[in-house]
Amino acid sequence: MIAGGGTGGHAIPALCVAADLREREAIVEFVGSSSGIEMTLVPQEGYTLHALPLRGLAGSPLARARAGLLSLKATIRCTRIIQRLRPWAVLGVGGYASAPAVIAARTLGVPTFLHEQNSVPGRVNRLASRFTTQTLATFPDATQRLGNAVWVGMPTRTKIFEATRDEALRVLGLEPPVVLIFGGSGGALKLNLAAVEAFGGPTPYTVVQISGRRDFSRLSTDNPRHKILEFVDDIWRYLAAAALVVSRAGAGSLFDIAAAGKAAILVPFPFATDDHQLENARYFTERGAAELMLDAEVDARALRDRVEDLLADDARREELASRMGALATPGAAGEVARRLLRAGEKERGA
Repeated sequence: MIAGGGTGGHAIPALCVAADLREREAIVEFVGSSSGIEMTLVPQEGYTLHALPLRGLAGSPLARARAGLLSLKATIRCTRIIQRLRPWAVLGVGGYASAPAVIAARTLGVPTFLHEQNSVPGRVNRLASRFTTQTLATFPDATQRLGNAVWVGMPTRTKIFEATRDEALRVLGLEPPVVLIFGGSGGALKLNLAAVEAFGGPTPYTVVQISGRRDFSRLSTDNPRHKILEFVDDIWRYLAAAALVVSRAGAGSLFDIAAAGKAAILVPFPFATDDHQLENARYFTERGAAELMLDAEVDARALRDRVEDLLADDARREELASRMGALATPGAAGEVARRLLRAGEKERGA
């Protein structure tokens, strides 16, 4: 059983692990939030999803009390689901549904695992990692902040590793060179507005801006080589087509860029919990695999200058792309799957 979601950063790695487990002839079912992106993504891939009505623990005291009650009810429901399904192991991937399922599994003696996506683990996962069978970290440094943790990397879609530039350009109908700008599944308003101003006029290169659903209606362009898209479900093609990527620094996005082996300018979201996006970005920039642009530095002129400086420097882009590709973790999904299955076998004496 895999539990969690909420955003693509949680749901997509979970689906990568599920695909590897399915190849090993394991049956995989999901527990997720009824308001999360997993409601769409998980059924699309053919998995059963047990949806729970959950909310975040933010807002007024009354709102937090209601969220806590929903979480308690979700834990009770997860207990019943686990008693019925008797899974070999439960993997929590973050998001509202992760904690209730992991707590229920732990209470019932089922092997429990967490996958921590970020370089700086949140307080909940730091606490929960003390009680799970094992915590699986995306970034090596995160293992020092977690109990019983090992580094496995980020489960990443195989299509990103396999996509080719020429085919992607042909299928998408894009004229090179291509600059890809995206802020993750939630978008990034400041980056989106700066990009519209920076590239809304004529450019000798193609700009594809994936805005996210929240910001799309606020954006427009007069540049026929500037494509603004609300959302794409084939991001691997756009990454393959790109000569340069400008992105926020969510862990999923970073390891997608690494899997595609692309030069990148990283713009961490400055209000991420514990500033984890900046720490995520530094893992790559300190290894010479990407360039850093702080959110406070972002405006139309600065963004266009940084993009055009890199487009004009082929050697620099190639160096960044090579180092970025070396940090990808193509075996991560398989490693997580193997650890789940081994724990289940050990528990059952198989």
